Amino acid sequence: MNSIGDTIRNTRKKQKLTLKEVSTMASISLSFLSEIERDKVNPSLSVLKRIANALGVNFTDLFGEEKRSIVIRKNERKPLVHSEGSRITWYALSHGSGNKMGPIWGVLEKGATSGDVSVGHPEGEEFLFIHTGRLEFILGNERFTLEEGDSIYYDARTPHSYKNIAEGETLLIAVPSPASF
Repeated sequence: MNSIGDTIRNTRKKQKLTLKEVSTMASISLSFLSEIERDKVNPSLSVLKRIANALGVNFTDLFGEEKRSIVIRKNERKPLVHSEGSRITWYALSHGSGNKMGPIWGVLEKGATSGDVSVGHPEGEEFLFIHTGRLEFILGNERFTLEEGDSIYYDARTPHSYKNIAEGETLLIAVPSPASF
């Protein structure tokens, strides 16, 4: 199976796009995209989502097609993204591309953060459910503290960010629509 970097590079070349064109469309630096393609860095989920949008592919396409199944067992989950910088690991809770929703399981280590309030996504809505832990969630100019059992449903185009403020891990389910994960 190809690495994420190989898949991004192959998809970009198949579409006859340059590194510069994709980096501009994804709002990331050319050098960062080059490092991603060479598997020198582990990009965040939001960066991979922007690259997928720039390439016009579903986020799950970056990870290769897996055996389609309607059931994913806990021990069969594979990490989609683990970012050392943000200390967040995301796992797919469904297989394949073309789904209307893209549920993912997030494991946020103590102090993990998505970074500064970022730009929103180009389209869609998102839902987060806090399974365990505590999350500070910033949506536009509003700040929310979400605890175990809390959820938030929001327009994904609104700039947002989040941080684990629990003493340990925060575990959550995120469901973006349309599926971009």
